[in-house]
Order: sequence, then structure tokens, then C-alpha cells
Amino acid sequence: MGRIVTLLILALSGFAAEATLLPGRCAACHTKNAPPLSLIYRRYLMLYSSKERIQKRMIDFLNAPSKAKSSMPEGMKNRFNPQKHPAFSPQISKKAVETLIEKEDLIPRIVVPGRPDTSRSETKGIR
Repeated sequence: MGRIVTLLILALSGFAAEATLLPGRCAACHTKNAPPLSLIYRRYLMLYSSKERIQKRMIDFLNAPSKAKSSMPEGMKNRFNPQKHPAFSPQISKKAVETLIEKEDLIPRIVVPGRPDTSRSETKGIR
């Protein structure tokens, strides 16, 4: 019985560790050999304009990478070859994209003169 519990704990901790290592796993290539994640997010933002559409397209690419699914310009596709991108499980892909969108989202960074800063306010939704 103790072995089963130990194996279960190890399996669950392995999944949690994989989710926490995700930003580092992506950044390992995207800081050296691949386009920066911020550039990729901005490209998807230009093309798809909503977080839901961006998330759907990015997850689709991460689950089965290919040149056809890539939203990058042809020159970048040829230079970085998306077919060599590792495929992730649907759960890991979703977590990776959510983390990227949360980190790179531009809306909280927009400053409009004369409008109170509500990003840190306790009363969200007032603008």
C-alpha cells in the first residue's frame, strides 16, 4: 500500500514540476535560437486580436507544430523551422499559453492620461 501511495505522489509531483518548469523550458530556446516569446505574442495579437483566438491558435500549434500552423512570416518559418519544435500535451500547451498571455499582455501596460490607474485598484472595471 505504501508503494502505491509513494508512486502516486511521485506522479503528481512530476506533473506539477513539469508545469512549473514550463516558462524555463520555453525560454531555453526562445532566448537563444528562436524568436523571443514577446515577439511571438505580439505577432499573434496583431493577427488574431482577442485572447481567446490567440490562445486557440497557439495551443493548436504547440500540440502539433508545423509550418502551415505557424503564424510567423515566411522568412521566420524558414529560418527557425517550426517542425523541429517539440509537441506538448494539450494540458501543458494550455498552461504554457496562459502563462505567456498573462506575462506578455499589453492591456495592463497601457497608460491613458487623465484616466485613473485601475490596474492596482481594488475596484476593477471602473475606467
